[in-house]
Amino acid sequence: MPSASATIQALMAKHLAIVSRFYLPSREAYVGTALFYADNADMKAFHTTYHPQLVELLAEAVYVYAQQNLV
Repeated sequence: MPSASATIQALMAKHLAIVSRFYLPSREAYVGTALFYADNADMKAFHTTYHPQLVELLAEAVYVYAQQNLV
């Protein structure tokens, strides 16, 4: 699974650092962030401009990161 690669997970650590500027997410809240990207039309459109499957990759990568690093 590419979303579990060391490179992607290092990017998720940076993503979490950015998210943490606004709030300190629990495991569930961080996973919820990825769900928001998929459910919110504006957020999905924003991420899709970078790659059509970015939202799906983020959902997987955030989930893996959260399970391995957050409580």
